[in-house]
Amino acid sequence: MSVLSPKHAASTTTIGRFETRRVLGQGAQSVVWLAFDPRLEREVAVKLMRTRHGADTDALERWLSEARSVSRLAHPYIVPVFEADVQDQQPYLVFEYVPGQTLAALLAQRGTLPPSEAVDLMLDVLDALTVAHAAGVVHRDLKPSNIMVDTAGRARVMDFGIASQIGAASLGSDPYRTAGTPGYMSPEASGGGDVSAGTDIFSAGLVLAEMLSGKPLVPTSSSSHRAIYQVTHEQLELPDELKARLDDSLRAVMVRALARDPALRHPDAQIFRDELSRWRTPPVAAPGDSGSGSSGAAARGTLE
Repeated sequence: MSVLSPKHAASTTTIGRFETRRVLGQGAQSVVWLAFDPRLEREVAVKLMRTRHGADTDALERWLSEARSVSRLAHPYIVPVFEADVQDQQPYLVFEYVPGQTLAALLAQRGTLPPSEAVDLMLDVLDALTVAHAAGVVHRDLKPSNIMVDTAGRARVMDFGIASQIGAASLGSDPYRTAGTPGYMSPEASGGGDVSAGTDIFSAGLVLAEMLSGKPLVPTSSSSHRAIYQVTHEQLELPDELKARLDDSLRAVMVRALARDPALRHPDAQIFRDELSRWRTPPVAAPGDSGSGSSGAAARGTLE
């Protein structure tokens, strides 16, 4: 298997049996290739993990076990894992190829999203998380670069807890000690504690805030250590300019998702989704009712 870096793409021909075509994206922990599967005659996305020489064999085996669990997830808003393998200490994942772009790329192009569009994308994400959590799988690294927006405008979640583990293993640490990316980690994950469904709910709240404000709620440009400290020891607050643009209902949902104490967040992803759905499609007021329904509609119109 040839596993050279993207700058040597001309000499990189295969990853396992998959024939590489072009680089789709890359980061500190991985390179994603568009590749062709000659056995099934289809295009796929292959994520090649960066690991240092002599990576922990036990950690790689744990990663493979996790990948097998994730591969069983089936939902329209989850990018499925077709295969996971390790060859010559080089781990890689094979995903369905989804034409479109990551949410990170979309936000880089457009900045803020209209509230209705941002909430619609988050509803898709929470649908995916609900199914994953029911199967006992916590994402642990939810962020805009792990959410694809396909050509139909629907959000599809990828990398359920896999890449973050192998990234930790490549540093020679316990891959289960920490989970996530600074700036998108929950307080419990930032502190090295146990992760749960509440971890994903907090990260989803951060992603929603970023879609609405156009910038991360927890900046990491100056220091990732500062970002981790901030989340671990401080209650995050929505920026004043964002709070001024949100109606009470949507602001309350976001504040709940971002609670530092996991017990104060939404109990599960389905409840978070239900609250956003009620905001997105408020109940229709009965004829002659001039109460909260009409005021809610007016607030929504102002927000949009």
